Amino acid sequence: METETREIVCILCPIACEVNVEIVNGEVAKIENAQCKRGKDFSVQEVRSPERDFFTTIRVRGGKIPVLSVRSTGPVAKNMLMAIASELANVTVVAPVKLGDVVVKNILNLGIDIVATKDVEGFSKASG
Repeated sequence: METETREIVCILCPIACEVNVEIVNGEVAKIENAQCKRGKDFSVQEVRSPERDFFTTIRVRGGKIPVLSVRSTGPVAKNMLMAIASELANVTVVAPVKLGDVVVKNILNLGIDIVATKDVEGFSKASG
């Protein structure tokens, strides 16, 4: 029987509980110091398959600002964060962009889209 103890800092609220998790044969056997159910659930998720929401910026061509803030439409496996960042380093969008626009659909075939989190106006052509 393989037993491991891991300390996990819960990131779901400002309390930031330092949860002690005992893992026996790869499964959570005991949770201590979680001050709420959400902390317990987070700790189990961290052991089984840690996930994070993903946020970054990408380049904009023809916009009033040079970058656009974007995010994932759902949580992403923690071990995929760098691969997603690398993929997005090659992405440039053309202004105008609207809040909620899908910038990359189904990134890396993960079933997650990358969407704009703000509007970016394009330069308007002067008439005349």
